[in-house]
Formats: sequence, C-alpha cells, structure tokens
Amino acid sequence: MGTGAGLAAETKARAVAEGGGARSARVDEMGKSELSDIYFNRSYEVVAGTPREHVLVRYAVFARHPGVLCGVTDVVELFRRRWGDEPLVVRANDEGEAYAANEVVMVLEGPFGGLVTLETECLGLLSLSGAAGTMAAIVEAAEGVPVIDMGARHFPPSLTAQLAMAAALGGASGTSTEAGYNAVHARYGIGGDRIRIGEREPQAFGLYGSIPHALNAVFEGNSIESAAAYHERHREVPLTVLLDFEGRERDVCVEAVRRFGTALHAVRLDTPGERVHQGGHAEPVRALGMRVLSGAADRAAAEAGLRRYGFGPGVTIEAVYGIRDLLNSLGARETKIVVSSGFDLEKVRAFRACGAPMDVVGTGSWVRFEMFTSDIVSIFDNGEWVPRVKAGREWISVPETLPLAVRMDR
Repeated sequence: MGTGAGLAAETKARAVAEGGGARSARVDEMGKSELSDIYFNRSYEVVAGTPREHVLVRYAVFARHPGVLCGVTDVVELFRRRWGDEPLVVRANDEGEAYAANEVVMVLEGPFGGLVTLETECLGLLSLSGAAGTMAAIVEAAEGVPVIDMGARHFPPSLTAQLAMAAALGGASGTSTEAGYNAVHARYGIGGDRIRIGEREPQAFGLYGSIPHALNAVFEGNSIESAAAYHERHREVPLTVLLDFEGRERDVCVEAVRRFGTALHAVRLDTPGERVHQGGHAEPVRALGMRVLSGAADRAAAEAGLRRYGFGPGVTIEAVYGIRDLLNSLGARETKIVVSSGFDLEKVRAFRACGAPMDVVGTGSWVRFEMFTSDIVSIFDNGEWVPRVKAGREWISVPETLPLAVRMDR
C-alpha cells in the first residue's frame, strides 16, 4: 500500500508536469459533480489550478450508530469510474462486517481536489449500512426462522437492487424482486440459490413470493380458486395460499388443505390491522397466555409480547398458534406458516419470545438509512501525516490497518 511519501511524490510530479497553475487532465475528466453538495463544488473551484488542489489529505469515515457495512464495493466502483490520474488509496472494513458507533470504517487518502467533490456520493453509497444492520438484528431475533426482504414497494425502484444487497449482507434468506435477486447473485452467487459473502459460511438467498391479494380480487375474491390458477401456471413454485382476503382465515386454511393436500407448501397470514382474524379475540385469552408463558425462556419478554401482539387486529401471536393447531389437526403438519404485515424488529422479537410457530417472516419494515460523516483528519506535509481535524473531532481514531486496501490511478 503506497501512502504518504509515495502518494506525495507522484502527486508532485504530476503537478510539475502540468505546469504551475494549468488544470490537469483529471480536472477536465472529473471536475464538479451535479450530485455533490454545492459547497464542495465551490470549494473545488477555489483550489482548482493551485497547489492546494494537490494537497494530500486523509479522510476518515464513520457513523453515529452501529450497523453492518454495506456499499463499500459501490464506493470503490465510484472511484474507479470517476477518479483521474493521481494516486488514491481506499482502505475499509469488509462488506457485511458489523461496526460500532463512531468507528472509522473507511479511510481515503489522496489529493484534496479529487476527493472533495466525491464526498457526498461516497457517504450516500454507505447509507444502507443502517438497513443491513437492522436486517441483521431481525435475523438474529428470528432465531433461525428465514427472513425475506419485501421492502421494494416502499422505496423508489432505483434502490431495489441496493435494498436486496443490504438484506443479503444482513443475513436475509431472500428477496421479492428479480432485480434484487439478480444483483445479489451477480456479486455473491456461488450456484443455485446459494451465496457467499466474504469469509462467511454460504447461505441461502432465494427469490420468494406467494399469492398477492390483487390476484384473489380478480378471481371473485376466492382465495382457493386464485391459488389453483396460480399453481397451475407456476408448478415450479412451492404453493403458498394466502388466507386473509375473505376474512375467513380458518375456513380458507381448511379448504386449502382439502383442495391441495401435500402440494400445499405453506399458508400466509397477512391479516390487516383493521380487523381481528377469524376465530381470534380482541382481548387476551387466559388459556393461550398460560400456554405461551409455560414454555417461555424469558417470561418478562413473553408477557410484554403478549400485551403488544398477542391478541386483537392484524397478524397476532394468537393467530399463528391457532393456524398451526388447525393445520396439525388436519394432518398438514408439514405445511409451513408464513407471516407478514408490520414485522419490524420489535414484532419479530415479541413473536419469538412467545414461541409463535411461524416458519418464514416476510418484512418490508426493516429499512433504515444511516447518516455517515467524513472528516479530514490529517494533511501530508514535509514527509509526514500531520493532524488537522476540526475542533471537537480530535477523538477520531484512524486504524493502523483495515481489511480492504485498494490503490488506484490511471
């Protein structure tokens, strides 16, 4: 890794070759960015064509909250596309690595004129580290129950692939869009529905989707007929029947078992928050409460989960227990239960604390953007890095080494 003196020598040689205040090829090639905060572009104009354009600086990048690093590859690709002919070193933690609040996760060393107009884009590309961290927390809370990313509908289409990437880095078992699935497998795929991220063990990452309410609507609101048509057209897709469209979850579950038999891979509960599921209760039922608490590893957490999600409208702990019992009574013990609708970290923790017998969690309630910050922490002067950081940020500690080190120039 050539830093410090090596970078300085190369930068000086190029500056001399350019002839004093003449603009470099890099300036013509890179220059300002429409995506940059305007004050960075104006700062570039201040130094362009002067010795300060080529001053070597060291940026440290960090965030105020913990997360799982996402976007490092995209940052490196940004620099590869946009960087000019002066030397640059990018050092960073690996994609998918957890980081602590205020931990420096990336260091950039290069000429000020080249780095200043790319700061905005660089930090933005790391913002989904917050989402990856939230997904990692949900996956941990799910305790082995697969978690599927269903967040695409809540964000602009331009983010779909990045969201799926963040989900994969957080340990999700799949995503709901082909764009997301293809992007993840293009980067991490090892064959089939398997991916491998860095030094982690291989993991499953599939393309998941059951039957939407919209299809049921055009089949006269008949969930069974909708499922039959879907299954006929997509035999390669394990059949998952949506239970809640007609407001008769238990009846539809019985009909699905009778109609599809062993072909019924799963049923999905997505009861809206405006009503209580068929056979459910608006108020707590003592029998289920005792059943849950008798097997709870953490009684306090289970009690809290029952209070918040045990009964009432939407997908509840009572609903999952009830459908599991019903499936078992019908001899469909192998049929799985998929839950969706509002499964954020709190809800997943509550359901697991109560031992809710769910087999798959679909969630769109997981995306959190992290606000990264970068500061110049030192300037290369007279053969050494000299601290130069704004007052109040003296605490920033730059690691001696980071796992990823990329040097580039053209």
